[in-house]
This record gives sequence, C-alpha cells and structure tokens, in this order.
Amino acid sequence: MNKEFSVSMSLFFKVTTAILIVLLILIGGILFKETEVYVAVIYAIIIYPLFAYYYLISLNKIKVDLNNIYLISKIKTITIPINEIKIITRKSQNNLIIVGCRGFMGLIGRSMDNYRCNIKNRTKLVAIELENVKYLVSCDQSDEFVNTINTLKNDKKTP
Repeated sequence: MNKEFSVSMSLFFKVTTAILIVLLILIGGILFKETEVYVAVIYAIIIYPLFAYYYLISLNKIKVDLNNIYLISKIKTITIPINEIKIITRKSQNNLIIVGCRGFMGLIGRSMDNYRCNIKNRTKLVAIELENVKYLVSCDQSDEFVNTINTLKNDKKTP
C-alpha cells in the first residue's frame, strides 16, 4: 500500500509569502540605490539564501507505505517508522507559537511545546508523536491521513 497526501499552502500563507517577497526585493533595491554597495551585498547575501532555504525545506507532500511515513520537501525527506509512533492526532491551531520562519512558505521551525513544525495550512494540523521527537505538519486530507496511520498501526499490533 502506497498513499500520497498533498500539502498545499493556505491563502493566508500565499498572500503573506507574496507580500514578504515583494517587500524584501523593494528593500534590497532601495539599499542598492541609496546606500553603499556593500550594504546591499550583505543584505542580499543574508536574506536571499534564507528565502531559498525555507522554500527548499517547506513540505511538498506526505507519502505513506506499510512501514513508514515520509515527509518530503524539495531537498530533504524525513522518514518516520509507523511502529514507533506513540500518538497521531488532529491538532487545533490554538496557541501555536513557532520559533523559526513565521509566514514565509508557512510556519517552519519549532513550537514552544517542542514540536518540529512544517505547516502550510493552520486549519489542517496533524501531530505525530514518537518517543523522542514530535512533529506538527499539515496536509490537505488530514483526517484521512490520521485514519490511515491509525489503521496501519492497529494492523501491525494484531497478529
């Protein structure tokens, strides 16, 4: 069994990302025209690679097979063994405080309650808790995703 769950960005994050890109390009242009060139170069060396990094690590899709969950971004895949999952549940967006990237390409970073977050839609959150690591992700069919994982976990428990 192989299932794929799409991950799309909510309208809020699309608008926020577009506004941030436009603002930072405008600021870069103003710095280039109004200040010394080295200031604009330093700005470009710091800001543009950060944008590229968050774009590349933002979640693209989630794949599930009989044994693992794969959180797939453009440059990285995180493998989560299904038999190591303690709890998988839907989560509400209440009190969602993230340290990291807030708004550009979603919410990427760590939450205050130590979840590793890669969220593109705050209304479709799924919490995956293992023994030592907790993930908070979003996918378009979050209820189906949780049901699929719980079914696979239960199938592994029954002989």
